[in-house]
Amino acid sequence: MVKALYHTLLCLSFALSSFAAPTADSDAIADTDTDATQDATIAASSASSKVTYIVVGGGTAGLAVATRLSENSANTVIVIEAGSDGFDNPNITNLTGPSIQALPGTSVDYNYQSLPLKYASNQIVSMTRGKVLGGSSALNGALFTRPNKIDFDLWETAFGASGWNWNSISDSIKQAEQFSFTPGLTSLPPFHGKDGPISDTQRPLVGDVWSKGVIPAVVASGGKVSLDQNGGDPSGIWYAAKAMFPNSTRSYSANSYYRPNAGRKNLQVILNSTVSRIIWAKSKSKSGKAVATGVEYVNSAGKKVTVSGNRVIMSGGVFGTPQVLELSGVGNPTILNPLGISTVVNLPAVGENLSEQPTTRYVASLASGITNSGLQLTLNFETPRTLLTDDEWNTAHTLLQTAPPGLSATAHKALITMFEKDAVIVEFMGFPNPANLVFLPILLHPMSRGSTHIISTDPKAAPQFDLALMQSPFDLYILTKAAIRARRFASQSSLQPFIGAELAPGSSVQTEAQFQQFVKDSMGVAYHPLGTAAIGSVVDSNLRVQGTTNVFVADGSIFPTQSGSHPSSIIYGIGEKAATMLKAAPLSKDV
Repeated sequence: MVKALYHTLLCLSFALSSFAAPTADSDAIADTDTDATQDATIAASSASSKVTYIVVGGGTAGLAVATRLSENSANTVIVIEAGSDGFDNPNITNLTGPSIQALPGTSVDYNYQSLPLKYASNQIVSMTRGKVLGGSSALNGALFTRPNKIDFDLWETAFGASGWNWNSISDSIKQAEQFSFTPGLTSLPPFHGKDGPISDTQRPLVGDVWSKGVIPAVVASGGKVSLDQNGGDPSGIWYAAKAMFPNSTRSYSANSYYRPNAGRKNLQVILNSTVSRIIWAKSKSKSGKAVATGVEYVNSAGKKVTVSGNRVIMSGGVFGTPQVLELSGVGNPTILNPLGISTVVNLPAVGENLSEQPTTRYVASLASGITNSGLQLTLNFETPRTLLTDDEWNTAHTLLQTAPPGLSATAHKALITMFEKDAVIVEFMGFPNPANLVFLPILLHPMSRGSTHIISTDPKAAPQFDLALMQSPFDLYILTKAAIRARRFASQSSLQPFIGAELAPGSSVQTEAQFQQFVKDSMGVAYHPLGTAAIGSVVDSNLRVQGTTNVFVADGSIFPTQSGSHPSSIIYGIGEKAATMLKAAPLSKDV
């Protein structure tokens, strides 16, 4: 029962972009009844002219960048989405627990299955990813947070991503945000946007479990209270903002970016269609780079259709973007050639650097007569110096010096810098659950790196991916310490009137070795996979895929390393920043 509860709670927490879906009330969207007509129209028009932008994937960033680019009526923008629009699915807009729990494993979820976790009891992770318009922003827990300032600054100083730093990325997030203040809860206006498409706010307080039990327990354990976790220092505990309208329904890219602008004649969304490859010019550019002329997609009837365009923007998410790149001949020849795919751009970093935030759990029953059914939740971000004693810090620092396979030297140095600068390293997510008190300790900056690659030329076949969780002893050490600390929170006097028996880890887990084994056996994920087309190794600072003139990436796959937060707000920011850069770069620069 506890294991099932844990899976349910994890399903509530994930957040990231992927392929998305259509809108039922818009002339710009093709439903399954009109695919053939629209495909024929597109094919005919493409023969004589090109659209300006082809966006592959209508997810979190995909719809953000497409909507912004279509603000200029001179741009013609087509979004090709593998899923449906989902606007008739009430579980998408309803942010209560039962509705979010009802989404994984349905038609709006890719439901990818990982390879067994070799270092975590060979468990298999069911990776929920949105296959609906809005991508994973339609399915996730809707948390809207930001990391430490240093996390973003390292994109520029360590990874060489010119123009990508705290100031620029934070400003782009604000462009996406329309924050509403909640009476009785502190938030700081300079940290938030007020005019963006995505509405976010905190839920009103309900009951005393958090205000009189959990928050005082964290403070008594050496933690602190945050006034607002979005200004570059998220450390401390506070009530998290969610991407939702004031009426507590979900605000996401499909209903907040696209739907209000669906009537634009220069913005078109094609649904239920899977992009199979990028189409390349026969000759390379004068600089020797590959030139995309369009894409090929497979519609719901199984028909192949081509679209011509000046620029291709990959927004398929951490699994979809590398999949289409590899199907198009961009990647590692040792993976592509055995499948009969000719190498167009030799770029072995495609699909590598896969990073996911691992989780464990603490669960206690609530005391008799106590309910915790409010919709508010807390996030408690803690730094290494808060989480660890001096001796434990030294042990962790020593473990941090050994890089696991797949972690680049640059990323390794960045992780060491974040640790030494005391950037937040763990998050304790406090869930509102009617019968239990639940903390989910999350490792924010794991060292372990996996990969995702195609194993078939079928564009609808799932890629094969290895999360490699706990491959690094550092990761296991930190997450174990977080599990131990969660029990310490529960032991504080302020929480005793609210809780009953401990359900997990349980009384049989006492020693550090037992906690380590519990962490391996109970391994979960935050549903924050990132990094498989990373800036600095796959794309440059302009988000252009290396070795191409006019293929770009705008989604969570560009993260060079994990951020110390939930990523969806950052992915919106990536979409905003990508649109700004592309608007400013004339097509003549694509050489």
